[in-house]
Amino acid sequence: KKSSIFSLAFFACTLLFSQQDETLFGKNGLRLTGAWGGTNIGLTHFRDEGAVTNGGFLGLEFNKLVLIGFGGMETSESVNFSQNVPGSFDFDCGGFLVQFTPRSHRVLHPKFSFLMGGGEVKVKDADNDDVFVVQPGAGAEVNIFRWFRLSLEASYRFVSGSDLEVLSDKDLSGLIWDLKFRFGWSWGK
Repeated sequence: KKSSIFSLAFFACTLLFSQQDETLFGKNGLRLTGAWGGTNIGLTHFRDEGAVTNGGFLGLEFNKLVLIGFGGMETSESVNFSQNVPGSFDFDCGGFLVQFTPRSHRVLHPKFSFLMGGGEVKVKDADNDDVFVVQPGAGAEVNIFRWFRLSLEASYRFVSGSDLEVLSDKDLSGLIWDLKFRFGWSWGK
């Protein structure tokens, strides 16, 4: 009788503690569910001057929720300094990109992004200057086709590390409006 109770208790404990371990990668962790890339065109400003930007991104999608990859942008033409300072400059930046798209199975859904990396200011007839850029953003995305998504996003470019006398970190930082074209594929449930 004691061995039956012991066996039953052992069996009950085995069932209670035999749950599958949670892991970072695997069934309950991060699952690769897609690959996406694309281009973007945007409007921004430096100091008081407006500028058109273009760029791109490439990344892997996990759990149909998070895209991790690389992205970047650059000014499509030289930006003129304000009237009291002669000359012009070009700006580019790129680095690590994370995008979060909750409810991405819906036709219209929110989208949040974060870009962090290096940048470069190329001043005409002067030395280039390396800077550090952090750019959080948010917007809305529309699923046009299963392989094509379109989004409108607003983000803010925080620039630090400028050593230029004519352009400070504040002059290089600014709001960006982006239209993003995303191409790729998601698989699985």
